[in-house]
Amino acid sequence: ATKSGELTDATVWSGGLAPSGNFSLSIPAGITITISGGTLSLQMLRCDVYGTLALGSGSATFTFAFPPTIIVRSSGKLLDQTSSNVFLFPSNSIIAVLSGGGFGAKGTALKIVQGGVAGASFTLTSATGPFTCGMLPDGSIETYDSVTAIAINSGDFTAAGTFLGGFAPSADICSGGCGIEVISGVTLSTAGLNGALNFDITSITVATGATFQLGTPGASTGFKFSSAVTLSISGHMSFVGSGGYIRLPPGSDFNITAGGAFSSAISVSIEIFDLLTGLAIGPLQTLGTLISGGTFTLSVSASGSVTIGGTAAGVSSTTEMPATPSIGG
Repeated sequence: ATKSGELTDATVWSGGLAPSGNFSLSIPAGITITISGGTLSLQMLRCDVYGTLALGSGSATFTFAFPPTIIVRSSGKLLDQTSSNVFLFPSNSIIAVLSGGGFGAKGTALKIVQGGVAGASFTLTSATGPFTCGMLPDGSIETYDSVTAIAINSGDFTAAGTFLGGFAPSADICSGGCGIEVISGVTLSTAGLNGALNFDITSITVATGATFQLGTPGASTGFKFSSAVTLSISGHMSFVGSGGYIRLPPGSDFNITAGGAFSSAISVSIEIFDLLTGLAIGPLQTLGTLISGGTFTLSVSASGSVTIGGTAAGVSSTTEMPATPSIGG
């Protein structure tokens, strides 16, 4: 877009061609794109909003005929111009509002539509990001007060097709931090990350019936998280590498709920490391090959001290203070 105006106005777009069929678009800062009326019948695959996207002028509600992926960037805004403050989405839609982005006002109801019938809904209680709303294939709605990518298909961390709406985590999207949600029945692999998660993932939540595979099969380099992360495992987490450590920086947490489990073909340990120097802090924390049959918690303080607890077999409550950093594995 080169100027503000209606989506269907050809003069708004460079080249003089308005979007048609299925399309993706980016709305620059300072530009407002308006979609008047009650329905977008075109297939908007993805819309990155740096300016303003205004929907539903002259209508009580606004309906997307096809599932969109809408990403409201910092300083961007999604504006509700409907009289009833209702947006209707098909399943497989997602709206992600990054920190600094927002809605015109709180109070808009986001509803999922299946077979022409409105189902689950969520009403916005805040006009500012970060925020994510995902309309899942089963007709449910998941919302998060964070930028969150939702793994709905088994696949790799780096593949857009793994995630709802193709909204995969990346250094760009996650510059202010991202969460990852793995839903039941899905296996999320990290093999494509080649042993390191080098952008800001603040949390990974693995639902009951889901699996999170850490590491690369056959690789002996382990796996490194390059920012503090909270791992919440209600399903199954497996280490699939052939060697190395799971490396966590200070401020991280690793939690397995009752009914969750961790497994590895080899005995594996967690190494706490200094983000500035890359050196190990304190002793290794041995996980072994299996943690199950109860809860497990490993919490790393900002200084690198480790507290372990839980009810799983072989787990005892301990607290270890950090030692002088040393070269790690």
